[in-house]
Amino acid sequence: MKLSGKKAFITGATSGIGLAIAKRYFEEGATIAINGRNAQKLSQLNQQFFAGKALEVVADISSVSEIAKAYELITKEFASLDILVVNAGAYQLKPFTDTTEQDFDTMFDLNVKGAFFTMQYATPLLNESASVISISSVGALHASWNQAPYNASKAAISSLTKSFACGLSAKKIRANTISPGVTDTDIWDKVDYREQVEVAAKEGIPLGRKGAVEEVAGAALFLASDDSAFMTTSDIMMDGGVTYVTDPSEWGNKQ
Repeated sequence: MKLSGKKAFITGATSGIGLAIAKRYFEEGATIAINGRNAQKLSQLNQQFFAGKALEVVADISSVSEIAKAYELITKEFASLDILVVNAGAYQLKPFTDTTEQDFDTMFDLNVKGAFFTMQYATPLLNESASVISISSVGALHASWNQAPYNASKAAISSLTKSFACGLSAKKIRANTISPGVTDTDIWDKVDYREQVEVAAKEGIPLGRKGAVEEVAGAALFLASDDSAFMTTSDIMMDGGVTYVTDPSEWGNKQ
């Protein structure tokens, strides 16, 4: 029970990585607040996974006014926070030249503006030695014709998290990022190129598969716990080696 007595707020907790982190924190003894835009889905998940004990925070994180209202509820119910997980985000695959202003704004409103103000509004609630964890992506380090705004938004999240950490060290508050690679979430159920993704993961990732949301949740537990007490402004790469091992001929051939 590494998080016993801790209070955590996880944005974008209705599916994928956010839900996996919320479940892991709850299992480890944390009192959790879970965020999503759909009140009915949030309530259903609360009953299904958290015995109705999670605080349901219905808010669209791309809206600063809704972020403010979310923190009003958290202040009322929790008074303070020990852990903040900045996870709410959007993904889009679209060629550079086909990306519209609306596409760009949608991506940056949630992934960047939402992340910035989620951290800013949390500041007065964060206890000494609190941990802030942002979910970035290996895309922050990659160039891509087909997901340029997404990659740029994740690079911004990584930078914002480091900047956030700078002003909070006096309170021993830590801020770190996790950068997953291709991870097995329900996002792939919504696309028509799932088979291609499976093949690309097997052939293009050194460990030969997509990551699991539970593995990302394990990293989030590490960063939330005292096990990482001397870590801040760090980034945990959860990509199966794809970022730094780029030559397939090198995989598994060295003793």
